[in-house]
Amino acid sequence: MHLLIRSIELLSNQKSLRVGMDTINNLWILMHFKELKIKNKKICYQRYNGHHNNNAYPKRWLKKPFETTAELLGYLYEKMYDIHYIDIEFTNGWRIKEHPHHEFLIYTPSIEERNTLLNKLVFISGFDPIDITSLKQNIPYYFKAGETLYALDNDPWPDEFWSKKEVATWKQVYEERERKEYLKANPEEAQENLGESFLSYTAFRSPRVIDDKPPF
Repeated sequence: MHLLIRSIELLSNQKSLRVGMDTINNLWILMHFKELKIKNKKICYQRYNGHHNNNAYPKRWLKKPFETTAELLGYLYEKMYDIHYIDIEFTNGWRIKEHPHHEFLIYTPSIEERNTLLNKLVFISGFDPIDITSLKQNIPYYFKAGETLYALDNDPWPDEFWSKKEVATWKQVYEERERKEYLKANPEEAQENLGESFLSYTAFRSPRVIDDKPPF
């Protein structure tokens, strides 16, 4: 069953959130920001030739200026484009950034604006209102039709607002926990075979620290 929003996560600056969703097929959700005026944008597009995997057209940055989100979406609606990356800053202090093609990161200037936006997204997704105060920061919560939000892991993951010291401390704890779990599951594995940092083994299988650079 397809859900508009798969997951939500509150980030540690208390004003931003991560929204897990299919951004390719649900770009229309930006219409809920149609009245916002655009300050800056980074949008990478590629002309669609009918084959996503064998597209000979180059990827380009959209240079045409737009005053509002509505104007931008109206333009894109008329084009045969594959959108590979979106990062839009608005004059009201909001920012929407896509992680292709599975989530949006949304930044607001205040907790109140973040909460208002989150409630709106939950409403248009068809779910019951949620108690935002019960959610922990840096933990993804997942939606399931007919059920309450649930988390797969109660341990937080770093985000872009963590300091280098906080991330380093988290990595040490994570490495030690992974090492113990691995040895418990593989008692025949000799300790000396784990001489290399365990983090290099995991390669961080699900890296969550945000790199602000476009993915190409």
